[in-house]
Amino acid sequence: MKSGIKYSLLEIDNKGRIHIPIKLRKNIGLGNQVLAEIEKKAIILRPLERIENPVEFLSSLNVKTKKTPVEMKREAELVFS
Repeated sequence: MKSGIKYSLLEIDNKGRIHIPIKLRKNIGLGNQVLAEIEKKAIILRPLERIENPVEFLSSLNVKTKKTPVEMKREAELVFS
């Protein structure tokens, strides 16, 4: 990161949300959408540009799920609309 900050202690609220301070978001270019990946026991957040076609984007990911494509499409439309 540009500022030299390597670690920050962030708290999780009772709804499971984490507030990421603006200084951290700006340093790595986080906007309104991020891609969250699980890697071993870590959550990796990657900045994303606005996704115009959520179905196409989701179909490009290598994701293991028990959901049907229709269920995934419905969820994507709710999240990305």
